[in-house]
Amino acid sequence: MSLAYQLLGLPDWRPLHPKAVVEVWTEPATLELVSSMPDGAEYFENDKFQVTRRRAQDKVFSSGEMIQLGISYADGTATHDWRDFQWIKNQLAGAECEAFELYPAESRLLDPSNYYILWCFPDIRRVKVGHEKRDVVSADRAQAPQRATVSIAEAVVAPREALRA
Repeated sequence: MSLAYQLLGLPDWRPLHPKAVVEVWTEPATLELVSSMPDGAEYFENDKFQVTRRRAQDKVFSSGEMIQLGISYADGTATHDWRDFQWIKNQLAGAECEAFELYPAESRLLDPSNYYILWCFPDIRRVKVGHEKRDVVSADRAQAPQRATVSIAEAVVAPREALRA
């Protein structure tokens, strides 16, 4: 149980959310460039995602470049996982690049398939919303349900070491 929960006298979240206790996010395999399209778009994929990267002039902040990442899961499901999208953004637009999803007015809604778009702005230092500092809490310190994270290296090494034991 987290110290904050102990100090406030709040119950531990784990008994209330047993499925969340065992949930783990694993870093996906590297996205590979599969093809470049005539319009300059690039198509990437791995065993989990299909991603199209398009570059254009930034017409939102007038900062330089804008990158549109079109994301779909390879199995066609309507999965929408924040950690997956953050990882894809880091891989294809940069770890310090700010990005967002737009939930448009109904009159501009575009929903033809299980396809999600991140709008990335690599030339902007910070979009003026959100938190100023990083604050990532591990599952054992969380005050509410939080998944554990396993890197791709840990996912490969751990089973090998278990076999040696």
